[in-house]
Amino acid sequence: MSFEFNNEKALDVLIWWVEGSDGSIEYEEEQKVKEVLSDMNYSKDIYYQDTLMYIGSLPTEKLDDLVEDAISYAKQNYSKHDKQKTVSLLHAIAKSNDNVKEGEREKIDRLKNEFGVKELGYFEEE
Repeated sequence: MSFEFNNEKALDVLIWWVEGSDGSIEYEEEQKVKEVLSDMNYSKDIYYQDTLMYIGSLPTEKLDDLVEDAISYAKQNYSKHDKQKTVSLLHAIAKSNDNVKEGEREKIDRLKNEFGVKELGYFEEE
């Protein structure tokens, strides 16, 4: 089974990666994901049917590779604006339950570094 990245699917993987940092996906986070995907005119069907089903079919040892591939795809294909928006969106999702957990913060900080993003900017500041 192959997973072909595009801008939407790369974001889907990054959402899943940050959202599940603590081993569970909370209701507030799930609602924020739905809101974010709707606001961006991204397909919730692709996220739930394609991306999450693909992720669910992978053995655990392949999940890290998928995340690394999504980060690489985004670094190469997202504009500076898209990188900034992605980091801000992921932070908004992490903060949706009123508390950005350590694992979420580490992942968002890594993406800020990888993407060359200095501030959260678009949606909310820390």
